[in-house]
Amino acid sequence: MTSPAAAPTRGRRLYAPSVLGLLVAGGVAWVALGRPWASTRLAPQGLPPADVVVTGRDVAPLAAALAVVVVTAALAVLATRGRGRWVVGVLVVLLGVGGAVLGVLGGTGDGSRDALVAAAEQSPAFTGEGLGRVATSPWPFVAAGGFAVAALLGAVVVRHGRAWPGMSGRYDAPSRRPVVEDPWKALDEGRDPTV
Repeated sequence: MTSPAAAPTRGRRLYAPSVLGLLVAGGVAWVALGRPWASTRLAPQGLPPADVVVTGRDVAPLAAALAVVVVTAALAVLATRGRGRWVVGVLVVLLGVGGAVLGVLGGTGDGSRDALVAAAEQSPAFTGEGLGRVATSPWPFVAAGGFAVAALLGAVVVRHGRAWPGMSGRYDAPSRRPVVEDPWKALDEGRDPTV
């Protein structure tokens, strides 16, 4: 049986892995969104064939923005403390769930096909005929997995983030109340009390 003092220590051990995990999860989602999600080959008669490829950023541009925000949120976990860190954790959970849904729906629904049709219409080989065989890739699921991991790590930040250490306050703005110092003491120490 663990003591009550062991629980905060266990939570603090999750600090570095959570921040690094958010960086990796956001990076994996970003890379997966840049990979081909669907492709087809246009082969009209009398014209050279052309391959049409759409990436995750073409299919779900909002998901690409969410991946960048997840990476930025990892840095925000480092820079915030207390309630601010809790807010960042909740935001990461929402971003992760939203990105996972966009990834799965974009890759498996009509999103890829619609983006592929729009890209094919821009191709010089497009003659108005329908698309040929459409090939899909597993990259939408990789992106969705990255976002799902980010959502889980966001929940860890919500649960344990308040116990984690914050950045040094060394460079924070001074407090609003000026410190009143005895001028005679400053003179005794060899400092100028008027500065």
